[in-house]
Amino acid sequence: MGLDLPQGGIYHISVLRRVFAFVFVLTLLFPATLRKVSLEAGPSYTRVIFTLSSRAKVRTGKIRYRDKVLLYIDFYGTFPGRIRSRYYYSSSPVKMIRISRKDRRRLRAVIYLSRLGKYRVFFLPSPPRWVVDIFPGQGELTLSRQLGLKIKKIVIDPGHGGKDSGCVNRELRLEEKYVVLDISLILKALLEADGYEVVLTREDDRFIPLSRRTAIANNSGADLFISIHVNWASNPSVRGIETFYLNLAADPEAERVAAKENEYSGKTLSQMKGLLKKIVMNEKIRESKLMARKVQISLVGNLRNYYPDVRDLGVRGAPFFVLMGAEMPSVLVEVSFLSNPQEAERLKDPLYRARVASGIYRGIEEFIKEVEGK
Repeated sequence: MGLDLPQGGIYHISVLRRVFAFVFVLTLLFPATLRKVSLEAGPSYTRVIFTLSSRAKVRTGKIRYRDKVLLYIDFYGTFPGRIRSRYYYSSSPVKMIRISRKDRRRLRAVIYLSRLGKYRVFFLPSPPRWVVDIFPGQGELTLSRQLGLKIKKIVIDPGHGGKDSGCVNRELRLEEKYVVLDISLILKALLEADGYEVVLTREDDRFIPLSRRTAIANNSGADLFISIHVNWASNPSVRGIETFYLNLAADPEAERVAAKENEYSGKTLSQMKGLLKKIVMNEKIRESKLMARKVQISLVGNLRNYYPDVRDLGVRGAPFFVLMGAEMPSVLVEVSFLSNPQEAERLKDPLYRARVASGIYRGIEEFIKEVEGK
């Protein structure tokens, strides 16, 4: 039995086939449209995001033009949508982004930089976008490198303890003070295997006042101080990893985290900011920022090898009381959110904790290599 078509049905099918063929040819000729160009600036790196209608093949490279450093990314088979040809930025290493047609096959985006160290390019789906992360150059030598100092002793501070449980996930019966102690013990073993002398501010479940923690580091003659914590947010969907160094909080979120960790300091945030202004120009601030950046990049990168959805919340300065008295470069790492169901389950897993410790360890190693000029 044949298929009955309405009058003109064959004609309509023929037209549809031509339309589909035309759309297919257009797809081959113009597989992607560049829809948006955006920039996200942070203390650890600058991110340029190119949002497209669909994925496109790219090629990147860098060239020098007069006193400028140019980084380019070519999008093959891509045409510009309703975007500007030039984007200008004043308070960023990226000074300008220029979009132009390189030839019939390529659309080129040129990123004008004041300086360029390392950079990475990667693709993210939904929506399709190519991301360029730009890391600052070497800059001036740190004081440790100028003086030829060596790092031998490291103090690890497992946050909270005793009467101060820190964050508590009651559903999983998981307390921050135990999680961070476990991570700290693993990190201690990794560093000692490399020949470093390692001191823990606490090795069991006991309460140590915040001021006493940095005193332990100072009295032991430590070269580095790393405080390890677990994060918490009222919104359970918030997740990710962030690393802090001592500085005036630059945004409300950094102040929120600092206020949470400073709860047992006995001082108000305004009092601590007053104290901090006296030391904000100290050399250790700059080295702390460098160490925070190394730890953050390493920790996020290591975890993404096993958990690709790990979110990088970046590096920020904030007035943490536990870091304020330290006489050496010091950072505070918030390794995950105990308030997020997925990250809480991961924090419960000993393997995840070991991978967190390994990521922090590699970041410390990278920092030591740079400051010692290895």
